Amino acid sequence: MVETPRGLGLLGVLGIVLATAWGSAAHAQEVEGWLRWRGPEQTGSSREQGLPEDLDPAGENALWSHELAGRGSAVVTGERVYTMGYRGQGAKLQEILTCLELTTGKLLWEHGFSDFLSDIIYERYSIGAPTIDAQTGNVYALSSPGLLVAFSADGTPLWERSLLEELGRLTFPNGRTGSPAIDGPLVVVNAISTSWGALGPGRNRFFAFDKHTGALVWTSTPGTPPKDSSFSTPVFAWRDGRRVFYAGTGCGHVVCVDMASGAPVWRYRISAGGVNASVLVAGNRLVAIHGKENLDTTSSGRMLALDLRGEVGVDGVLSPEAELWRNDLLMFTSSPTLVGERIYQVTATGDLCAVDLETGRVLWRKRLADEQLHASPLAADGKLYVPLWGGEIFVLRPGEEDAEVLSKVELAGSCLGSPTVWRGHLLVHTTEKLYCFKRPEAAPAAEAAVEIAGPAEPGTSLCLLPGDFALRPGEEVQLRLCQVGPDGLVELDLDGASFEVVGAAPRAPAPDVRVNAGGLLRAGGSASAGAGGVRIVLGERSAECRVRVLPAQVALDFEDTALNQQAPDGTAYAHPPGAWIGGRLKWQVRKLDGSNVLTKTLDRVLFQRTMTFLGSVDQRGYTIEADVRSDGTRRLQSNVGVICQRYIIMLEGNWQELQVVSNHDRVKLGVPFAWKPRTWYRIRARVDTTADGGVVVRASAWPRDEEPPEGWLLELPLDLGHDHGAPGLFGFSPQSRYAVQIDNVAVYPSDTNTGDE
Repeated sequence: MVETPRGLGLLGVLGIVLATAWGSAAHAQEVEGWLRWRGPEQTGSSREQGLPEDLDPAGENALWSHELAGRGSAVVTGERVYTMGYRGQGAKLQEILTCLELTTGKLLWEHGFSDFLSDIIYERYSIGAPTIDAQTGNVYALSSPGLLVAFSADGTPLWERSLLEELGRLTFPNGRTGSPAIDGPLVVVNAISTSWGALGPGRNRFFAFDKHTGALVWTSTPGTPPKDSSFSTPVFAWRDGRRVFYAGTGCGHVVCVDMASGAPVWRYRISAGGVNASVLVAGNRLVAIHGKENLDTTSSGRMLALDLRGEVGVDGVLSPEAELWRNDLLMFTSSPTLVGERIYQVTATGDLCAVDLETGRVLWRKRLADEQLHASPLAADGKLYVPLWGGEIFVLRPGEEDAEVLSKVELAGSCLGSPTVWRGHLLVHTTEKLYCFKRPEAAPAAEAAVEIAGPAEPGTSLCLLPGDFALRPGEEVQLRLCQVGPDGLVELDLDGASFEVVGAAPRAPAPDVRVNAGGLLRAGGSASAGAGGVRIVLGERSAECRVRVLPAQVALDFEDTALNQQAPDGTAYAHPPGAWIGGRLKWQVRKLDGSNVLTKTLDRVLFQRTMTFLGSVDQRGYTIEADVRSDGTRRLQSNVGVICQRYIIMLEGNWQELQVVSNHDRVKLGVPFAWKPRTWYRIRARVDTTADGGVVVRASAWPRDEEPPEGWLLELPLDLGHDHGAPGLFGFSPQSRYAVQIDNVAVYPSDTNTGDE
């Protein structure tokens, strides 16, 4: 059932489906290639022939290599190869979207993206693949901290969305990022998020954006509270006359979602933890695998098949009778490959297995290594190409009872990405290099593009764009009513349409915005923040969007906040401002020593590390201040602070320091600062841009009742810095033991100099 919060109608979906047929013209290809992870057939298999058997980097089939660490897969169209990798150490580490010439490996262009505010550890970056749009040739990528970016084929930036700061996307230490998925006019990403209003609870969500503009079209929440992260990439198909996708989720489900609207079609839980592998779809069968604890046994791991014609209950759950078969194969993140009636899967213990699609019977197992992570097999030219975590890549010829090893080669680094093939070229990315292999003889003709058949009728699914956005007092935005049809998002005439502004929750005040008959929305001139939505009605059809109004400056002491909620223990509290990203379930306004203060909640382990954003991603040149406090003991305190332009400035309890961090493994600097539990301190921070394009992060802290120190206690210059980013609040309560409190929050423009007083 589509997420439909009372008072906002279908704002959780941001698009209302009236008919779900998309015309096949929406999928006409202008470019060919291996355009997405798992290839044109979405199965990890290719119809190409004449591919190399020997992948020795010093052998005759080695065409070129490019020095760039990576943990994902390349994509190819024409003479262009795109891949995501990473380069540098410490604060200079960046993820790199790279474009190379296919036949020579010549660098054509690249763009770098620095990490920020993630909790990724070690160098777990670039775990995914870019995606090429078949209609335009544009390329899309998702960075590890959540920048969704679009570029033209020549490297011109088209648009960028910060999913963390705009939509509350969470990161996890494992760095599982995955790939954007494109179908028709939309680009879809899979994420665990906690935003505002009805989208405040932490859930595994799918976000669909207009591939041309980056405007959010819909948000889908098809599952239940997550147990794990998931980077399962959507697999698209036609089902019962409508376009859908299938994917695994962090709540242990396999889900089916309507592509036109984001409306969940069904879900089926297969695991107590997250499902990370992508699924296989073969006719009326869906095959999935996981590596977490099973729901009905004490063992872990299972592969199973579902009948896609199964009945769906009124609760949106696929009938248990839809399960066709199961076996005991275990794999966390490596996806299965399909060739005809055979499934090929590498298990977590390094076994290559052949499975019968009809029955699920494991036909044979072949031990290749002691363990495996991420990389999925490629099937092509009657061979299997199997990269392994240890750095080896096997080339095998599968048979009825076994697989013959044709070659085994050690590559530099670890292999976590899946191979790519196009026009006789085989590409493998490791944590040191991108390798390209090709037999010396002439390349075979490229395989024909796979036709995606579907209904020819135009779609009539409506969306109001932009679907989720923020304004400051006095700012305007032009709303567009669009129909998802065979030619993409087609704008409709607003003649006769009516608009209604609604609050973010039942009985909540509506945001201070006005919309004229032409769809021009203007935020009022008041300084107060608010959040809600706008509903458009056109005849018998309607659609909605979400809007936040942000104050020009922030000055909050919470004293006027009515404590109108009651906790289970009887404590009175209030929710934080509705326009905050990731605030509602992470913070509460409570009484402390006779005053209202913001207190971090401790009842959700998922939110023990909490980031909440008060403003918009484009803010720069501001100073943020706040009073902060931590419960605890002399030896154990939680961490608390503020966020300024993608840097956390905090008091670190166990280290007794004032720290600046962005990612703990990349940017971190601390100075001694002795602070006590249950005592108030004030933090001040700003980020200044230098003449050479770098930044300096500046911060101070002092006991609240004392005068601030002269100058800055901490200054951190960075060559590759962030010159913009949303202001926010930070709290970290390890194991959810001790709360932190924040009060007297202020965000205001910094003075015009660079801070070099």
